[in-house]
Amino acid sequence: MSCLLIPLSSVLISTRGSAAIIPLRNSADRFGPVAQILHWLIVLLVLSQFVVGIYAKDLPVGIERLKMLTFHKSVGITVFALVILRLLWRLYTPAPKLPTGMKPLERIGAHASHVLLYTLLLVLPILGWLTSNASNLTVRWFFTFNLPNLVGADPWLANLTKHLHDLGAWLLLALVCLHIAAAFWHELVRKDGVLRRMLPLWMSP
Repeated sequence: MSCLLIPLSSVLISTRGSAAIIPLRNSADRFGPVAQILHWLIVLLVLSQFVVGIYAKDLPVGIERLKMLTFHKSVGITVFALVILRLLWRLYTPAPKLPTGMKPLERIGAHASHVLLYTLLLVLPILGWLTSNASNLTVRWFFTFNLPNLVGADPWLANLTKHLHDLGAWLLLALVCLHIAAAFWHELVRKDGVLRRMLPLWMSP
């Protein structure tokens, strides 16, 4: 244990000595490490959701399909919690302002797309949760504990929420693609640093 603490303490001392402390909060021109970690973790989990969801959809009823869907639901609930955490962090330390060169319509589009992204990331897990409960299934988080049932068995509601979940998932995928395209457009065409402010310092020139 001590052999692990010595290198850690020496890194902290040398970091402080060189005045290279990285603030956790967002600054006026870039996101801090907490916001960056939450952002990229949510991105990875959301992308995994599409892979697992599409793979599990065509599986026959059986133990493998049950495991995949349990994992899918567990990740969805995790994303929901991380998004709540990120929104709370955003209230604590606001995001950097958009580049001054952006036109009013571009600013409105950027804000609207972010609001819709956050909305879908919060609504889709709830729709999946409702679908499971209405299908007389209890959501279990990574095979550890059961989440409370939001509704009782209801085939009509299960069918409705399932279709809404599927529709919302494809809309989320379209928004994610648009978000990625906009980030690279800002980086390669506008060159205003929008993409780089969400990257670690060692990746930003």
